Amino acid sequence: MSKLKKCLVPIGLMAVGALALLGVQYTMKATNTPEFCVSCHAMTHPQAEWEGSVHFSNRKGIRAQCADCHVPQEGLHYVKAKIIALKDVWYTITGKLPDQEAYEKHRLEMAQQVWEEMKSTDSMTCRSCHSFDAMAMSEQKEAAQKMHKLAQETGQTCIDCHKGLVHFMPEMPADNEAAMGELGKHAGQFSTNDKTLYTLAMTGVQLTQGGELRLMPYAELNNWKENGDTITATVKGWQQAGAESLVYMQLGKRINVAVLGDETKDKLTVHQTIRDEVTDSDWKEVSFEVNIAKSAVTSNLNSLNAFGNNLNQTHCSDCHAVIGADHYTANQWIGVVNSMKDRTSMSEEDVRAVTIYLQRNAKDITDGKH
Repeated sequence: MSKLKKCLVPIGLMAVGALALLGVQYTMKATNTPEFCVSCHAMTHPQAEWEGSVHFSNRKGIRAQCADCHVPQEGLHYVKAKIIALKDVWYTITGKLPDQEAYEKHRLEMAQQVWEEMKSTDSMTCRSCHSFDAMAMSEQKEAAQKMHKLAQETGQTCIDCHKGLVHFMPEMPADNEAAMGELGKHAGQFSTNDKTLYTLAMTGVQLTQGGELRLMPYAELNNWKENGDTITATVKGWQQAGAESLVYMQLGKRINVAVLGDETKDKLTVHQTIRDEVTDSDWKEVSFEVNIAKSAVTSNLNSLNAFGNNLNQTHCSDCHAVIGADHYTANQWIGVVNSMKDRTSMSEEDVRAVTIYLQRNAKDITDGKH
């Protein structure tokens, strides 16, 4: 082989290699564009969600493209993401997602795959724009400050909390239905030896002095006696001056026991009035007697707590690691639950139950029976 041929062979191989590399780079870059992503019909649905999100339009003028969130910028995670993305091409070829109805049918499956992948990379794509070090925590809302601090303490990653930020949340299985069915088995379950009964859910009752009110889940009924299909019992609690329509479980602790109407809030027996320095207001210790259906109460507090814990484990863990009830005070739990409830599929009844469960087992509730 002549010297010229010997030189041309490696040059030719280098040229082929360079062209192949440029081709791969061009292909990788081209397939990262939103235009390519939405060229598959099925992707027009998430496109519309993205265009309505803060990642598309915001006051800072920063737009996150599809690849910014779904394709890590480097390393094996980058290659893995591109390979996994081939499934979208396969779905288009096989017609797995021909319309919105089919897309919704598979939304949960697809979302869970993305969540798992982001979690495995410690939310690498999120952190390419957002980082704890760059956050001005003092400028965030109080709830956000608390959750970001908790995330740092527990080693959580972005996707643990920020599901549903751009794309709609899928409908999650109602795992609490089984628990509620189990809870229902304890309706009217008590004996004459039980000193305290508990309401299973929010229940309308009659005040023996006249008028109606609503008892919350876990409301405690004492000194009770049977009267056919109903029982008559005494409920104790605290009213805060200026907010007499609500009865709370303890002084200064806003654990809701009952909601009173205008015609009933002044019919309670007041035992004493105490000035609470923390809330800077007067609190009245009160009691009242009600008639309530036997089927609305139980003596089985363990089952009530199991139901509340199930709600916490099932729904509150969708966004972050499960937080124990004793992590916050009873009053703090109100704000925490309210800031997160809209990210879950819990009903209003569920929200009431899990809030009161967490409050009754909060770190500043010292009565062991709660």
